Amino acid sequence: GPAGTESGRTYTVESGDTLLGIANQFDISTERLQEVNGIIDPRLLQIGQTLVIPPPERDPQAGPPPSATPYPVEVAAINLQQTRQGKLWALGSVKNPGDEPIAEVVVEISLFDANGVLLLREAAFTQLDVILPGQSAPFAVLFESAPETFAQYQVVPVSAVPLAGDSRYYFDLDPIDLRGAPAGIDTYRISGQLRNTGTEDVEAIRLVAVTYDQDNRVLAQRQADLVVNLLRAGAATPFELDLIIPAGQVDHFTVLAQGLSAE
Repeated sequence: GPAGTESGRTYTVESGDTLLGIANQFDISTERLQEVNGIIDPRLLQIGQTLVIPPPERDPQAGPPPSATPYPVEVAAINLQQTRQGKLWALGSVKNPGDEPIAEVVVEISLFDANGVLLLREAAFTQLDVILPGQSAPFAVLFESAPETFAQYQVVPVSAVPLAGDSRYYFDLDPIDLRGAPAGIDTYRISGQLRNTGTEDVEAIRLVAVTYDQDNRVLAQRQADLVVNLLRAGAATPFELDLIIPAGQVDHFTVLAQGLSAE
């Protein structure tokens, strides 16, 4: 929760917080909050982490800021999976139907009882920072203490903004030689190579594999741990990752990758 210090305000991260939600609460941009706190990946917030809250940038006489209308996105492929430990995963994907890349995509999932009373609500970023035009990126929301039963759910995109033109994001990465096959009772193994087809070296690579059933619902998604920190222009690196499939049959899969131009 919020607190005050001599140099300004601080905020202690609580369960369910997102960088966007905290920034909105204090009327500042997520970029400014990231910059002040040195946060490279906005999804790696830790519960109990203390954030410094910079003062609002706008003129207080100007009245409240207009509420941000998220860039239009399509949420699809929803799949709710109960774990043996009584937790609930909500998996799905967000498609960018527009013609420009979008970033800071957050979805919010709410569970309701039969009377429409809200039981639980959680939010999550998509697994890729940027979704290119026509591309879909997966999300995974974990309800740690899921209700025994719920009657309905709702998935709403709460944030999506056009990507700034001067970003370091790098997309000339091509997953090739892809193979996917069952590897045990509830495991599906995906392997291949990731080639840097562009002209710059790339770092901070995020490679995500997503498996779907024949109804196009997300069965599982996972980020790969790559053996390289830097992938040179024209070079390739192998990858392999096992996805746990608790229920359902894998029909097809996709592999997505993006990174940052090396500085």
